[in-house]
Amino acid sequence: MRRISANYIYPGNRAPLKNGIVEIDDKEQVLNIIDTKGELKESRSLEFYNGIITPGFVNTHCHLELSELKGEIEQHLGLSNFVNRIASYKRKMERNNSIKSIELYDSIMREKGIVAVGDISNTEITKTVKKNSRIYYHTFVEALGLGRNFNEIFEIYKKLFDDFEENELSASLVPHAPYSISKELFQKIKEISERRDLILSIHNQESEAENQMFLDKSGDLVNLFKNMGIDLNEWKPTGKNSLESIIDWLPQSNNILFVHNTYSKKSDIELVNRKFENAYWCLCPSSNLYIENKLPDFKLFTELTGHVTLGTDSLASNTTLSILNEMKVIIKNYNDISFENLLSWGTLNGAKALKVDNKFGSIEKGKSPGLNLISNFDFEKMNITEKSEVKVLV
Repeated sequence: MRRISANYIYPGNRAPLKNGIVEIDDKEQVLNIIDTKGELKESRSLEFYNGIITPGFVNTHCHLELSELKGEIEQHLGLSNFVNRIASYKRKMERNNSIKSIELYDSIMREKGIVAVGDISNTEITKTVKKNSRIYYHTFVEALGLGRNFNEIFEIYKKLFDDFEENELSASLVPHAPYSISKELFQKIKEISERRDLILSIHNQESEAENQMFLDKSGDLVNLFKNMGIDLNEWKPTGKNSLESIIDWLPQSNNILFVHNTYSKKSDIELVNRKFENAYWCLCPSSNLYIENKLPDFKLFTELTGHVTLGTDSLASNTTLSILNEMKVIIKNYNDISFENLLSWGTLNGAKALKVDNKFGSIEKGKSPGLNLISNFDFEKMNITEKSEVKVLV
């Protein structure tokens, strides 16, 4: 058994404990969490660290299979140009190089204190790494297709989804984004999701071009699809924004992650709050800056919903896969948020969204959430700083 203490323990589901103690068994399960009331007595078996201890982080949006593309795509291109670059690079990616990068950044994510990941996959290339990883993965097998051959497209991605499940890996079949899926394909994904109670994920309002496409069939995404030879003759605009246009094509009771939300407004958040029982808003601020050089309205999300999670997106649109770094970006641009609230975004909320809060997300008896030490913590403001670093203790 290990007995671990620090200046503060942030359990993730209750107020921080000054000089608290966490007792961990040999299988890394929490045996007890002790509130010392700030009065810590010396003990030969006690490990004490300067800083704060938190649960392991949960990354609810990643594209591990794109790890090979780190540094390959320039910043601030805008979403449509970024999508075009991704499509171009995917044709050139080499399997052996991709696997090496996937293995490397899987291990780096664990070193950055991440214990669970919601990972987007368009192929099976991450499967072996996930089976052997110390990280828990839920794979979102992401379908794309605007064409009339939606049955054929569905069966391709359904086969990939089945492959992950047959390898005993947690998985779902999900739509990529409002602008890249036909109504018919949305419906087929909705049917299997409701039948199987699958967790969903969808890229949402990542650019203004997405909304423009649905409003009047104009803008950069429409131009991109035309240049790529994608037939949009039968695709009709709705006169509404992208979220309003597809909201009825999504199951209302399933856990669902709306990802990015860079251009989401108050009315969008309120609409989702009314429509869905278990909706979560995944924010990936570093990626938003990398692609669009714009951030979501953090204040809106703190005021209108308690269901915010954090993601890193891929190394094609980020310089690192670190939830602590995402927290730093938020604090730098919106300092009117408590660390307790921010921590819930990066731990317990993510665990709930991925339906693994029975094990991860908070330091509680019976859970195995991992323990992170965050050093260079500002004890006056009780928040992280630019110099804050994470070290995995458990």
